[in-house]
Amino acid sequence: MSETAGSPGNLGFERFQVDDREEWLMRLGRPHAPAILFVPPLFEEMNRTRALIVAVMGRLAKRGLCCWLLDLGGTGESERDLADVTWSDWRHDVTSAAAHISGKAKKPLIASLRSGALIDDAAKARGWWRFAPQDGSSVARDMARAGLAGGVEWAGYAPADALKADLEAAKPSALPRLRTVRLASDRGEADAKVEGPALWRRSEPGNSAELAEAIAADLQRWSSECAAF
Repeated sequence: MSETAGSPGNLGFERFQVDDREEWLMRLGRPHAPAILFVPPLFEEMNRTRALIVAVMGRLAKRGLCCWLLDLGGTGESERDLADVTWSDWRHDVTSAAAHISGKAKKPLIASLRSGALIDDAAKARGWWRFAPQDGSSVARDMARAGLAGGVEWAGYAPADALKADLEAAKPSALPRLRTVRLASDRGEADAKVEGPALWRRSEPGNSAELAEAIAADLQRWSSECAAF
């Protein structure tokens, strides 16, 4: 594990074991504090929302929570080639990251954004929180359109055909202790709606202080409600 100079115990990076390989977790907050594991969106939306996720994590860390963000196999700092990654690999990444965190504190709350909600259900958690979840078929259509607009199939991503097929068929699973939050502009069903921009629809990565604060406040309340589990 490495720490960032000037903030010991607050910002760190850890490897977690997934079968015969290791992947990375970014941590903001004290390692043994009540934990939230963030599961990012898949493919291009992962890049467009990362700054938002980190901003939310920072706010929650200041409120006494420990936030973790994993790099899925074939993404971020992972040493795997995306072409070698299967759908079950991604699901297993989430379960293994949750198990790693549980070794330090109680089971984490899992916070999934967008298509991250498609791979979050098998992990052991004290509760789930989803932001603007979507079906896998919607993700696949968006990637196909992005490829047509840019002239490169799937916007330059090259997942295996089997992973594409599993993505097409995937839907967010129903879970106990689940809270769903959406933007006020989203017509989908939700337990709560918040104001802010749809950053994943922008052509470049961006952030929104208003949205980050709204998400952090809602997550803090839900984490407290799930604390007994």
